[in-house]
Order: sequence, then C-alpha cells, then structure tokens
Amino acid sequence: MDITKLIGNVAVLFVMMIPGIILKKGKMASDTFGKGLSNLVLYIAQPVLIVCAYLDCTLSFSDIWRNVLAVFVFSVIAHCIFAAVAVLSFRKTPLARQRMLRFATIFGNAAFMGIPLIQAVCGAEAAIYASIYNITFNLFLWTVGVYLCTRVSETDHDGDGDSDLVDEFLGLHKTAKKEISITKVLFHPVTLASVIGVICLLLKFNRHAYNLGIAWDCLNMIRGLVAPLSMVVIGLRFADIKWGGLFKDLPMYWFLALRHILLPVAVLATIKGAVYAGIPISMMAQEVLVIMAATPAASSATMFAEKYNCDAAYVSRLVVVSTVLCIATMPLLLALCHAI
Repeated sequence: MDITKLIGNVAVLFVMMIPGIILKKGKMASDTFGKGLSNLVLYIAQPVLIVCAYLDCTLSFSDIWRNVLAVFVFSVIAHCIFAAVAVLSFRKTPLARQRMLRFATIFGNAAFMGIPLIQAVCGAEAAIYASIYNITFNLFLWTVGVYLCTRVSETDHDGDGDSDLVDEFLGLHKTAKKEISITKVLFHPVTLASVIGVICLLLKFNRHAYNLGIAWDCLNMIRGLVAPLSMVVIGLRFADIKWGGLFKDLPMYWFLALRHILLPVAVLATIKGAVYAGIPISMMAQEVLVIMAATPAASSATMFAEKYNCDAAYVSRLVVVSTVLCIATMPLLLALCHAI
C-alpha cells in the first residue's frame, strides 16, 4: 500500500466534507437529510461497492480464503481488545457520556470511511478483506454496542457512572436483552453483500463481470457514491458542532489516544506477533486490519446516541474531532506496519 496515496485519499475525503458543511450552514439541508443520505449509503451504495469488489477481484476464492479467515479472526481479536480496554476506561465519567465514550472507543468508522478508502487506495482484493472486517464490526455493534448504550448499572450508587466489573462483562440489562439482535447482524447489508460476493467468486462470476455491459456501468456509478456521500454526512454533523469547552474535555483526550494510537498499535503488535509465530497472513491483509483499526469513531455512534438518549451532541463532537485527527494518525500507523 502506497502511504503517499493513502494520505492523498484521506485528504480528498476531508474535502468532500465541505458540501455538507455548506448545505447545513446555508440552511439548505433539513435535519432528516443526513439520515436519508446515510440510508442510501448503508442500504444501497455500500452493498453494491462490496459486491463489485468481489466481481473486480481477479483471484479465485481458493487464492484468498486463508487471508479472509485471518482477517475475520484478527478482527474478532481486535474488537475484543477494544471492548476490554473501553470497559476499563472512563469509569468516573457521567453515565450518558461514559456509554458513548466507550462505544466510540470500540467502534471505528470501518464502513463509511474504511471501505471506500481501502477500495480507492488498495483495490478490489483489499476491499474484500475490509468487508470481512465489517461483518465482525456489525456482530459487536448489535451485541456489545447495544449493551453499552442500554445498560443501567444497578450497583451504581454514587452517581458517577462507575459500576461493578461483573456487571460490565456479564450483566445484561432488560432493555439490552430486547435490543440485542443477531438477526440484524446476519441480515445486515454488508453481511448479505459479502455472502453474495463469495458466491460470485465460487461460481467464478468475477471473470465475466465486464460482460454485463450497461448493468456493470450502473453498478460502478452507484458504488462511486459511497465515499462522497459518507463524507457529506460527516460534513453535515461537523456544521452542527458546538466547539465551546472542547479543549477542556479531558476524557476526550484519553478517548483520542486510545482510538488513534494505543489500540491500533496493540492490534498491529498482535498481528506482527502472529506473523513471527508462523501464522500466514499477507501484507495486504495486515494493512487492511491496521487501517480499519485506526479509523475514526463510527458515525453510527451519533445514531445510537440519539436512539438511546446518550448526549448525541457530545457524540457528534467526538466523531468529528476523531475524523479530523485520523488524517495524521492513519499514515503513521501504516508506516509503522511497514517498518516492523
């Protein structure tokens, strides 16, 4: 992966935020406009991008299945590391913010930013690995993520949001039990698109994709919507941010350190340790895992905060600041991956 190209593409993504900022500041976008764009990306453009990545891939499934399996296993390990560290952090923060700081620490913007960025920089094979990472992301999102947002500690008597570790790891609040959904994981657009893509590889449809003619051209135009529309949505949220007191928010600094430096480095160390132990995983798959681990806070954090009444304005600020910071940290972590 070309680090210079990565920097350039990240910079381009940030420029794509400007239309969203203009629309919001100019009062040309309603409050529901961003949600509509998010749905377009999530349910149509992104699945098309993933299917096209499989169709674009010149390799057969037998050539990449080991890397696919490795990406899945290490993405599970990465999210377990994220979750464990997040649960041990922010224990003295008020509960509403504690929930979302932990949520944003665990979940990066692997779908909206990660997939289109990797597709642009690395090509079809890397995008396949990114789609596998997102299956794990959604598995944790609709289980651990929902639990974090709905948990109400019954052992918290001092009002600071602190709670017993047994409650953190094992206790499920009644609301969480109702909201947690494996069905949403299995039938999530990313999961379904990945399954369709694997079937296409197994049946060798990827060798005939260019024979689809106009249909192939249409699919390519639709997948091209993912990157610009994703960043327009972030631009809309950027325009709404209240910047007062930003630099006095101490928990935010710890969150940024975890999300952008400490946790990605931990994932990188785990991957390199496995490679040195003799576990085969290609450099491309390693790079995808590192970039996905280094993505900024998930844009879905804002939607979850709104749904579960967890200070959505504060979460939007976390997402935007995290997104701005990643333009510096992503290339550095990729360079570190190459250096080790």
